[in-house]
Amino acid sequence: MFKTISLLTIGLLISLSLSSAQDAPKKIAFTPVISQPLPFKIGETLIYEVNFSKLIIAGTIGELKLSVSRPTESSSSSSSGPEMLELRAEAVSKGFFPTLFGVKVKDRFISLVNQTDFGVHASTKLLDEGKIRREQKSVVNREAGRVTYTDRDLTKGTGEPKVKEKPSPKWVQDLLSSLYFVRTQPLKEGDLIPIPVSDGGEVYNIEVVAGKREEIKTAAGKFKVIQLNAKVFDGRYIRRSGEMLVWVTDDAQRIPVHARVKTSGTTITVDLKRMP
Repeated sequence: MFKTISLLTIGLLISLSLSSAQDAPKKIAFTPVISQPLPFKIGETLIYEVNFSKLIIAGTIGELKLSVSRPTESSSSSSSGPEMLELRAEAVSKGFFPTLFGVKVKDRFISLVNQTDFGVHASTKLLDEGKIRREQKSVVNREAGRVTYTDRDLTKGTGEPKVKEKPSPKWVQDLLSSLYFVRTQPLKEGDLIPIPVSDGGEVYNIEVVAGKREEIKTAAGKFKVIQLNAKVFDGRYIRRSGEMLVWVTDDAQRIPVHARVKTSGTTITVDLKRMP
C-alpha cells in the first residue's frame, strides 16, 4: 500500500503499484525550452506529510523529502559531470500505517539529469518495504535512443538481475524528474505540457495541463498557487480512472505545496510541511 503512496508523491505523483497501461514506446518530437536559471537551487530541500483516507479510515501514513544536489560518488555514472544535477526523494512510513499494515517503508529515488535541457541520464530506485528489498536502475543512452533497465532482488544476495533494453526518446523524464521539469515551464492557464516518462524499461506519454490560479493554506503557510492536472489515469499511464492534481507556487520557484490523488474511493493528499 505505501509503495503506492510513496510513488504517488513524486515525479507528478505517479503510482507504480497501480496497474499501468503498456503503451508501445513512442519517440515524441518534443524539444523543451528550459527556463534559466532553474527555479530550484542546489541545496533545496522540501519536506511533505502524506495523508490517506478511505471510508472511515484516515490519517497520516508517511513523510516525503525531496532534495536537489550535485551528483554523489555513489550515484555517479559515466554521464556524470559539472552539468549534471542529482534529484533525490526519500519516502518513510509513519503514523498508523506500520501498525495497520505491518510494514515499515523506507524508499529512496535518485535521478541524474542534465541541467541544460533537463533530460534524464540515469534513474535509481531503492525499495525497502518489509520483505521487499529491490534495486531498480535505468540508464538512458541518449545518442542511441535506448534505455537499459536492471531489476535486482537484494534479498537474494548474488542472484542475477533482470535486464531489458528498449527504445526510448532521446529526451525523456522519469517519475521524480518530471515534477522538477514541470517547474521549469511557464505554466500559463490552458498550457498542455507533453512528457515522455521512462519507468521500468517502458516509456509512457503523459500530459500536464496548467489550470487556474488560486490561494491555498498548508502547514508551511499560505500560498498563491497554480493548479496542475496530471493526465496519467484512464490508460495514459494507469489503467483505472482517477484524478491527480498538484498545486505549485505562482512565483519563479514553482514549489509544489499540495497534491491530491483520487481513485477507487481512496484520497491521498500531500502537504508541504517545511522548507529547511
